[in-house]
Amino acid sequence: MDPEYVFNKALPYLTGRLEDAGLTVQVGFNKAEGTIFLLLNDSVKCSIHALVTNLISTEPDAHRDLMDPWVPYLIERTRIGETILNKPDELRRLIRTLFCNGDAATHPHLSYARKFPDGLALTLSLDYETPQFRLIDEQLAQCSMSVDELFDYAQTNTDDIPIEHIRQYGPFTCMSAQSPFVTAKVANLPELMSRFLIDAPHGLFFMVPANHMICYAPADPANISEQLTTLADFSRLPVIATIMQDPDAVLSRNIFYYSPEGTYETITQDDNPALEEFFTNPHIDAETVRTCVEQYLSPSPAFRARFALP
Repeated sequence: MDPEYVFNKALPYLTGRLEDAGLTVQVGFNKAEGTIFLLLNDSVKCSIHALVTNLISTEPDAHRDLMDPWVPYLIERTRIGETILNKPDELRRLIRTLFCNGDAATHPHLSYARKFPDGLALTLSLDYETPQFRLIDEQLAQCSMSVDELFDYAQTNTDDIPIEHIRQYGPFTCMSAQSPFVTAKVANLPELMSRFLIDAPHGLFFMVPANHMICYAPADPANISEQLTTLADFSRLPVIATIMQDPDAVLSRNIFYYSPEGTYETITQDDNPALEEFFTNPHIDAETVRTCVEQYLSPSPAFRARFALP
């Protein structure tokens, strides 16, 4: 598709829809980055480079279908940019931390995200009318605070989110709530452990199967081999429960270990194709479970040395 056609024939449909909604619209070009953006209401800059790239590679009959979902999104982006991102007090009140899967290569607009084990990343989001409005690099550039300041406020707010349910899943104690930000509490485990009086002098095992749930168990060095086997056996239950409600909601199928020194590591490996049935079929036989547990557990040499494992 000729780029001139996209700019002269296709984009006016999008800008017209936005103007009909009461926004002022200017198309801009970032020559240094070679990207295209819209300046909305003279204050909020929104990249549309991905959209334009898709339009260029698509036949004209499909252009409006591609642009229609962008209209409410850009309107919401403008509203949030004007009412929250440019108002520090509102931003401090509404910002939260939120996990996502993947790294910056998977999410190129989240280069600020902080890495976590198992390929997870800790991002910034707003607890607003639109649930999980995850902030991207472009929006952080509008904020008057640094990324570090934003993370500090966001984690404090996430730490303060109330837990609604605490129940046992076998050897795990599981915390949950309706809030999608609950799981990010594990980014500040000392606060979580202090607040809920979790006694774990030898470290804490935990899982984050979904963004609303944390499962944990204090390490028991006197029975570490048996404990690991039991944890691995039961680890699939909260994952299967999450899959039954919403397969796309699964965040991680791994077990993590938080050491007394404050380090995080993954002690399992869930990427073996043979484990798919382990995490999806609650009715597999005991021998299959045993084999899967052996394939699933993968503690590091440092972890083995800590607990004198062979």
